[in-house]
Amino acid sequence: MRRFRDKDYVETHEEWFFCVVGESHPHDKLVAYLKYLPGDGQWSRQGKSFRRAISIYSMQELMSTIQFLKKNKPEYVFYDETTGVEMSCVPLGRISKHYRCDERLRSILEGHDLDELEGKARELVESIADASGVGFENLGITGSILLKIHHPGSDIDIVIYGKENFWKVMQSLDSIDGVKPLDGVMLSEWVKRASARYPIPKGELSKISKFLKNKRIYKGTPFSIHGVRLDWEVTRSYGEVIYRKVGLAKIRAKIADASESCFTPAIYRLSDVEADEGYATDVEALACFDGTFTAMFDSGTYIEAFGKVEEVLDLRDKRSTKWLVIGTFEGMNREYIIPIEGASRPP
Repeated sequence: MRRFRDKDYVETHEEWFFCVVGESHPHDKLVAYLKYLPGDGQWSRQGKSFRRAISIYSMQELMSTIQFLKKNKPEYVFYDETTGVEMSCVPLGRISKHYRCDERLRSILEGHDLDELEGKARELVESIADASGVGFENLGITGSILLKIHHPGSDIDIVIYGKENFWKVMQSLDSIDGVKPLDGVMLSEWVKRASARYPIPKGELSKISKFLKNKRIYKGTPFSIHGVRLDWEVTRSYGEVIYRKVGLAKIRAKIADASESCFTPAIYRLSDVEADEGYATDVEALACFDGTFTAMFDSGTYIEAFGKVEEVLDLRDKRSTKWLVIGTFEGMNREYIIPIEGASRPP
């Protein structure tokens, strides 16, 4: 059986749906966050309704889900010694079903009894494959469509396996008939959600929204593109890398390489780093875990960021580096990234 991949989902015996986070997990559990559970919501299957546990993907929401799990199912929370923080998880013995993004897309491509949204998703994926040259075997679908709990107003969340494939798809989107940038209403919604996560003025967020690349509209339906590593792109197993907090810091830097910004975390390699705190002057990368800044900034963009500096210890290579992390409990309500003067902005 194929291993669990980032953006896959699992269902537990309680009919709780968790989204898998990353590719490296302890031997007996999956690192994952609670996304849907039975309740009064728009999502449903076979007459049963579900509600979202997370909607704007803020650290506050994640913390609330962890507190909910600690109270109701404490075995779904563990202290991750590699990161030094508590995180939600799913013990392997509690999984009733594994939902694979690639497998679900294959069933849609081969299906004959599709609803309107599934049909639109198939049409979009076929257009992406044709325009980009990326084969269907490197494409998938996640979110509520993966779980078959979607409704007519649901988004389409597409998965692209492999860094090279992701950027091929991104370069092809403008050539696909029916694909358009987010409209003013949707950009305003993005700004509203982002302002609930970051201490960034809405005027600045409106400027930042112009950098959005992986969120578009297809024939009236919002869709997003998510990169997931191919198996050979996963170079470390759980426990082979240790992350230790150094402190919180503000940096200013130039993005030297944005090619890994398509994954979770979105990783931007940095150069020309300046910092007020001495322990942050040798930060080599920016790692964004919450999805807001995925594939957003290009190489050559100058940024200012505030977040948690971590020492990254690679036990296999016996090498230590530092990165600045966005999407942490320590930096919650304070962390941010903004482009600054000299940024490479779109026309």
